[in-house]
Amino acid sequence: MSWVIFSYVTFTNLKCGTKDIRFSRFEKCYIKAVNRTHKYIDLHVNLYQLPLDNLTVKVKLMRYDHGYKPFFIDITIDGCRFLKYQRNPVIKLLYATYKNNSNVNHTCPFNHDLIVDHLWTGNIDMDFMKHIPIMSGDYGLFTEWYSYNIVRAFVKIYLRITEGQI
Repeated sequence: MSWVIFSYVTFTNLKCGTKDIRFSRFEKCYIKAVNRTHKYIDLHVNLYQLPLDNLTVKVKLMRYDHGYKPFFIDITIDGCRFLKYQRNPVIKLLYATYKNNSNVNHTCPFNHDLIVDHLWTGNIDMDFMKHIPIMSGDYGLFTEWYSYNIVRAFVKIYLRITEGQI
């Protein structure tokens, strides 16, 4: 008899914030339930200084263990360079989870607001977890968004991973 191990991902919280209100503002930042096990995220950030042609992103995957502690990913990337070449395999997997639900699906410059529409947990189950197994627990994906070396915004996605088997 063989067992197939699978993981369920559910969003538990979402926090978005603007560090520079002259640069951007979040119009949407929320989680909605699809059913008991799956939820989706909607984000819409209004950009006030266009075109956006300089973007740096700090990405940290944190695991909850008596507070959030760094786990697996702690990287700073040039967002425009990544969108052009997509050479970092881990960031490429993260990007694949939302690019089809977003207008952040082309290279810089961006001459429009940035939107992630109905990113549901099934994207993470299917697109990310099948390549990188992560044990059950509570996690946070913490991001800070910079333009011209000035922090402009942050997005923190909190999630719970549970394992099952069939």
